[in-house]
Amino acid sequence: MSYEIKIKEIEPVKVASIRFKGKYSDVGKHIGKIYKSIKGKAVGEPFNCYYDSEYAEEADIELCVPTSERIENDEVTIKELPKIKAITTIHKGDYGSLNKAYKSILDYAKDKNYKCLTPSREIYIKGPGKIFKGNPNNYITEIIIPIE
Repeated sequence: MSYEIKIKEIEPVKVASIRFKGKYSDVGKHIGKIYKSIKGKAVGEPFNCYYDSEYAEEADIELCVPTSERIENDEVTIKELPKIKAITTIHKGDYGSLNKAYKSILDYAKDKNYKCLTPSREIYIKGPGKIFKGNPNNYITEIIIPIE
């Protein structure tokens, strides 16, 4: 798959989030807590922020759901992520092949002498549903890596 690489300004976004250290597969254990706490007040697609500069078995992950809701909750934090300049691309397909999209972005950054920063983001434009998994070949994920 070839990837279209873009440089974008990503506007600030208010999110409900849970940050944890664990396996990538642990995300499913926490995402429901965010949706329950904001009571249907999501205003965009969910995404994850990854604070490690490379793949890690025990990753530093922050699950985020854009919201306008204010909540009082010990597990879920409301905060604003800052405006960033980033390299982005869209990945179509299962999550197991996301590394190809990351490689395209990182190769582009190296060629253009951009310094990549953390956290990177994966925005889940189309993914598995709550009840049906759907076809992983049809998943759409936007990868965003901040640069300076």
